[in-house]
Amino acid sequence: MSPEFNYQARRKNGDLVGGELSASGRDDVAKQLRERGMYVVAIEEKGAKRSSGLSIDLEELMVWKHGYKIADLAYFSQQLSVLIGAGIPLVSALGMMREQASEKHVKEMLSDLLSKIEAGEQFSVALEDHPDYFPPLFVHLVKAGETGGVLDDVLSELVGYYRRRDKINKEVKAAMYYPVVIVVVAIVAVIVLMGFVLPTILEMLLAFGGDLPLPTQILVGVSNFIQSFWWVLILAGLGLFLAVRAYVKTPSGKARKDRLLIKLPVIGDLLMKIIIARFASTLALLLRSGVNIINGLPVIEDVVNNDVYEKIMQETRARVREGVVMSQPLEKSGEFPPMVIQMIKTGEESGNLEDMLNRLSDFYDVEVENAIDGSISLIEPVMIILMAFVVGGIVVSILLPLFEIYTSI
Repeated sequence: MSPEFNYQARRKNGDLVGGELSASGRDDVAKQLRERGMYVVAIEEKGAKRSSGLSIDLEELMVWKHGYKIADLAYFSQQLSVLIGAGIPLVSALGMMREQASEKHVKEMLSDLLSKIEAGEQFSVALEDHPDYFPPLFVHLVKAGETGGVLDDVLSELVGYYRRRDKINKEVKAAMYYPVVIVVVAIVAVIVLMGFVLPTILEMLLAFGGDLPLPTQILVGVSNFIQSFWWVLILAGLGLFLAVRAYVKTPSGKARKDRLLIKLPVIGDLLMKIIIARFASTLALLLRSGVNIINGLPVIEDVVNNDVYEKIMQETRARVREGVVMSQPLEKSGEFPPMVIQMIKTGEESGNLEDMLNRLSDFYDVEVENAIDGSISLIEPVMIILMAFVVGGIVVSILLPLFEIYTSI
C-alpha cells in the first residue's frame, strides 16, 4: 500500500488548497499536483510530522541541511544567465554547472533537473520539485521568462534582486552579532565567577562568623546552586531553546512570534522597514517580468515571512480579484506607513506602479541601513548598563560583609 502524504498547493488563480494523496514518494505527489495545474507549496508524509503540535524537527536543527541560501541563488542565477546569454542551450548550461559544482547534493539536484528537462519537462516545472533550493519567486519568474522567451533577462534581474536581499540580510546579522556575543560572554563569565571563583571568597567571609547581609546570602545561595546543579542549568537552557524553537514552527507559535516582533520597540520598526523593502522590490520584479498582481501576491506572502503581513497579502489578493485597487486593503490594514500607501496610489493612478515600487524599495533599503546603525548605537550603552548592573551587584554583595567586618574590628 502506497504511503499517504499531506500537501499544500496553490491553484493558478493563487488560491491555497490542501489535502491528502497516495503516492510512491514526494516526487510522485508533486507530479500529480502539477498534472492538476497546481503549484506545490509543501508536501509531508502523513504521520511523519505534525505541524500543529509541539514537536522538534531534527532536520531543522541540522546546520548541514541541503538547500540554497540567498547568496547561492544569486550565484546560480548569474552563472545560468551568463551561459544562456552566450547562446549555450539550457541543458548544456546546466551540465556545465553540474561539472563545476563542488558539493555532492548540488550535483545531485542539477542531475535531477537535467534528467527531467531531457525527458520533456519545462525548466520551471522541474524547479518545483526542489523547494529547498528554489523558492516560489524564483520558479514564477523562470516560468515568466520561459513564456516570454527572455529567460536570460529574467535571470539577470534575479541576480540583482538576490544580491540586494543578501546585502540587507548580512547587515542585519552583523548588527546582531555584537549584542549576542556580549550576552553570551556575560552569561558565561557570571556562571564561571559564581560557580568557581566566588566560593573561595565566600568561604573566607563565612569563616569570620556573624550574619551575612541579604544580598550576600542570595549570592551564596546562587553560587551553591551553580556549583551543585550546573548541569541542570545547561539542560534546562537547551530544553527551553528546543521547546521555543519547536513552538515557533507551529502555525499558532509563528503567528504569536510574528505579532510580537513587529510590536517590539526598535526591532519592530526595523522589521517593518525590511518587510516593506522586500514587498516593494519583489512586486516590482514580478510586474517587470510579466507576472500580474493576483498571481504575484501569493509569492509576496512567502517573501515577507511574517504572519501579520502574509494575512494582509491574502486579504489584498482577495480584494484585487474583486476589482479593488491594491492600495485600499493595504491602507485598511494599518500596517503600512502613509507614504507607502500614497506612492502606491500614485503608481496605480498613473499606470506606473512598477516605477513607484522601485522608488519605495530604494528608499527603504536606505532606511534599513540607517535603522541598523541606529539600533547598534542604542544597543551598545544598554548592554554596558546591564553588564555594569550585574557585575556591580556581585561586587556589592561581596563588599558589604567586608565593611561590616572592618567596622567591627
